[in-house]
Amino acid sequence: MMAFDNKENIERLRNLVREGLLPLINNNYVLLDVPNHRNIGDLLIWEGELEFLNEVKYKLNYTSNVYTHIDSKIKKDDVMLLHGGGNFGDVWRLNQDFRNNIIKKFQKNRIIVFPQTIHYHNESFIKEDAAIFASHSDLVICTRDQVSYDFAKRHFSSSSILMLPDMAFFLDFQARHQFDKKSKTLILKRLDKELGSESLLLNVVRDMDNKGGSYEIKDWPGFIESGKFKRRIQYYFIKGETVLSRFMVNKPILNLFVNDKHGLKGRNYKKKLIEKGIRFINEYDIVYSTRLHGFILSVLLNKEVYIFDNSYGKNKNFFNTWLKDFEKVELIEA
Repeated sequence: MMAFDNKENIERLRNLVREGLLPLINNNYVLLDVPNHRNIGDLLIWEGELEFLNEVKYKLNYTSNVYTHIDSKIKKDDVMLLHGGGNFGDVWRLNQDFRNNIIKKFQKNRIIVFPQTIHYHNESFIKEDAAIFASHSDLVICTRDQVSYDFAKRHFSSSSILMLPDMAFFLDFQARHQFDKKSKTLILKRLDKELGSESLLLNVVRDMDNKGGSYEIKDWPGFIESGKFKRRIQYYFIKGETVLSRFMVNKPILNLFVNDKHGLKGRNYKKKLIEKGIRFINEYDIVYSTRLHGFILSVLLNKEVYIFDNSYGKNKNFFNTWLKDFEKVELIEA
């Protein structure tokens, strides 16, 4: 069996999280803002958070997403953990608004924001959010890269600021490594507003065409449907599901059908989608990814993997902060 090229590097990243966070989680805790969607990347972060929390000696009391959250389920001594990822700022405002509301309502609970990329387009949002965070006396922001860390130090200096790697690195997929050659390459191209430079993608495609290589261009399976009609149906289905779960969660009898974590989804949807993501990546020997967690999952599965930046520097900054010493990984730049 071939060696796992980055085993020691991954354990080094996990140890940084342990050193930074284990001393801070000093009571029973809750985990809020977990993903209520089909983005396999966010589900990998959530699953990694749970793996890390298995090492915490205290108890997980409650978990909710933004649609199912109920304030009264929080106990006065709970440490409040907020899901990490790439939605701190104004790119995905729903999640930032949820964080802001939690901070305003729970001034006496310790709050820890798990590792996040921070990005803003609008300066007025920076001032608004910074004022809310400054109102809380026991708040820790974990940033996911050097640029986000420097930004938080400038604008959120009243909070404790840490720089820690992504929580998905707590996942261990060594048993899923495949060593039989597929002779296929994946170009994982995201279909949403975070897609970065398409010219770099086209250069890779042209090069593969010239060499006669076998490749496929796809996004995460099942996340965003291709084709305008399918995408519209998917949008209305997801919208209806989230609106209905938000309505039902506060209604007697109806709330029995809404799960705190998953809303109206099946309780094993996270496991199913992560398994689908593993099988998807394992169809290929080489992965070119525009998605950060397509890249991270490929690293965890011991692939040869390349990453393109997204629309605002998230992927490049993460790579430069943590992954420059990893084997079989490379950042593609102009």
